[in-house]
Amino acid sequence: MKQVVSVFTFALGVVLGLVGGAALLAYAYQAAGLYPPDDATIKFIARERGWLRDDV
Repeated sequence: MKQVVSVFTFALGVVLGLVGGAALLAYAYQAAGLYPPDDATIKFIARERGWLRDDV
């Protein structure tokens, strides 16, 4: 019984560690501005720089 509880606790720790690590990594990427821009951001930048015309 003790071994079953230990295995369950280990598995829970692994899952929480992976999820927490992924969330921390995603937050770090977002804080550093390393996420690739989405389509709306690309279009906004292109319009601001005159690379994209609205009448096309």
